[in-house]
Amino acid sequence: MDHRRQIAVILKQWLQMTRGESQAIRASDWAALRKVQGAKAELRQPLGRAFELWRAENPAEVASDPFRIEIAELLALEAHNSHVLATRKQRVHEKKRRLEQAQFNLRRVRSSYAPSDRVVLSSYS
Repeated sequence: MDHRRQIAVILKQWLQMTRGESQAIRASDWAALRKVQGAKAELRQPLGRAFELWRAENPAEVASDPFRIEIAELLALEAHNSHVLATRKQRVHEKKRRLEQAQFNLRRVRSSYAPSDRVVLSSYS
């Protein structure tokens, strides 16, 4: 397989995996997300190597940027996934903060109305 075709195949796989990431993020399936990200990480080296070899063999073709459309689509989807993930993370942190505040408030209310757990010694003279 020539290097240009190899790059196209890897980019197509990457796009499918990135779409899988989108589904995992929407479903809050963090195990699936980690799995997809691991699979994508395995594609980095072969993709980089194929690009290097293709550039070396086809310097005139590099300027035409034949993978521009595929890469732009990937970058847009990756940016979207990153934004969705950041939004989810922000919501989770906000929910955690509200729960911690509620817990703090409940402890204050409890300490106002519940008898103290401290042992108090009374002395009579």
